[in-house]
Amino acid sequence: MKTQTLFNLLKVGIATFGIFFVAGQGAYASDLKGTAFSISLECMNDTTGLLMGQNSTDASGWQYAFDSNKDGMNGNYWVGAAPGSVNPYDISGMAIKETATSIIVAINGNMKLTGEAEQGAAGGQIGYGDLFFNMAGKTFENAMSSGDLFGIHFASANASGVQQLGVYSSVQAKTVTDIKEGYTVGYGGLAGDGWISYETQVKQGGGVVGYGDLTSSYFTNDGKDKTFNLNVIDSGKYLNGISFLAQGDVTQQLLTTGYDANKFNGTQTIAFEFKKSGIVQPTPEPASLAGLGIVGLALAGSKLRKKSS
Repeated sequence: MKTQTLFNLLKVGIATFGIFFVAGQGAYASDLKGTAFSISLECMNDTTGLLMGQNSTDASGWQYAFDSNKDGMNGNYWVGAAPGSVNPYDISGMAIKETATSIIVAINGNMKLTGEAEQGAAGGQIGYGDLFFNMAGKTFENAMSSGDLFGIHFASANASGVQQLGVYSSVQAKTVTDIKEGYTVGYGGLAGDGWISYETQVKQGGGVVGYGDLTSSYFTNDGKDKTFNLNVIDSGKYLNGISFLAQGDVTQQLLTTGYDANKFNGTQTIAFEFKKSGIVQPTPEPASLAGLGIVGLALAGSKLRKKSS
């Protein structure tokens, strides 16, 4: 992306975002403006993200990012799924609620928390990668290089480099596509020029590629490094735990937060909460440029976003 183009997009981002988000009974200055949340399946068969402030916040304080329901890839299902069947390799979207003291994440799709049995994959299964969030106003690569990338290990069945479920800081990420029967760099990776890359196969199969609020550039280092399709934590500093609100079925506990179960059409909802303490810094002044680097990447791909049909 050219510098001038990015600068113009950033100006649009500043004008669009505003300062306050609704939470509970009132409004407060958000600690997460411009924060990018991102997640991929271990095989990179679907990937999505949410950029805080990109979409409106509802009356209950939730923000929703919608992924294409026609881009879940797998050799057994191709693109999407046959009528009457469910493709587990599809993410419908992500939702985030920020309160004064905590952050609630809900991921919706067809993949179970325990993953999907897959012969040939390490551990005999493929599941969710780890969830990353980037508050530094930098690209994913730069945030990781400077020690500002956070990660959440929430699926114990995956091949993460950490074992304890919870939130990690100073995260270094890695890819496990090579051991999870996925879109490896040698075949084009996520969005490379290889004949079997993820995007190529989705499009050839009649699907529509989506990355939620983000773009393929965020997950592939803007195309500069084909080895960059990173999807799990390699290492990091453990900060605190997470509390599950849902591990498949939508629960009453999750509904009491104001979560709208009708927004997504996936069969599985994974939701958890973690405390802000020790994670976020005091809210920046409105004039701060925090988050603008990732805002530009998201706005550049806004046309890729679509609500689930």
